[in-house]
Amino acid sequence: MALDLIAFDLDGTTLNSSRTISKRNYSALSKAHEMGIKLVPCTGRSMYEFPKEMDNLIDEFGFSVFHCVITDNGANVYDLPKKELLFSKNISQKTALAIIAEGRKQLALTYGSFGIQGATDNKGIVWESEIAKPYIKEYKENWNLPIADLKELIEWSDGIVKVSMNFLYDDDCKKCFDIFSLWPDVTLSAAAALNIEFTSAGICKGEALKFVSRYRDIPMERIMAIGDNLNDVTMVQAAGFGVAMGNAIPELKEKADWVTAANDEDGLALAIEKMLLDF
Repeated sequence: MALDLIAFDLDGTTLNSSRTISKRNYSALSKAHEMGIKLVPCTGRSMYEFPKEMDNLIDEFGFSVFHCVITDNGANVYDLPKKELLFSKNISQKTALAIIAEGRKQLALTYGSFGIQGATDNKGIVWESEIAKPYIKEYKENWNLPIADLKELIEWSDGIVKVSMNFLYDDDCKKCFDIFSLWPDVTLSAAAALNIEFTSAGICKGEALKFVSRYRDIPMERIMAIGDNLNDVTMVQAAGFGVAMGNAIPELKEKADWVTAANDEDGLALAIEKMLLDF
């Protein structure tokens, strides 16, 4: 298969369980770039949360190492070399406020991304629950995100690109997924267990990758996409060669063209090396 572009998820795919990038994964991305293959990180994170491991590639090769960056599950697309926002789609203010109001009723930490930067909501029963205190402490230590009143921020702005809820319990997560799945003006996804992510209706990684395909004039047939979770399904299906990580959810493995090793076993590098041999 002729390959011109690799779209790759970050958490659970490029990054291992320690949220770092292995030497082999780094080397594989570097090799692909040196061979002229365009690299496109495709993440649920905002630009503010872009991991330092990706910054190391930028330091080594310049902004051209990533021809585009897809963030917030496809709600934002950047031309990194031009430092230009190419596409952005907010959740409507009304819908975003309704999501936040519902989230405050749940044992879940709610995060909102405004594109470049986001914040964790500082209201709701999760903040008042004794059982949630260790969970909140771990969340703060792992992500180091700003904490603010999301309702006030949304009212001050004209919307928000992504909302994410991280639950304490699986039953609560499933219940909320069922509730929100009835809302016609949002797209639901998940980036991990006990997680629900919201974007505006029709916004997903797959559609964002199609946008990049048109923008860069690269046929989808010449694109490989790699991911591990529900928010990666659309891009893995859309790409000419879709790869599921060994640690991916069953639904993604079923729809992928190939299953590589897990993220703690250099699965990203293995997939890239496989394609480069055929390049």
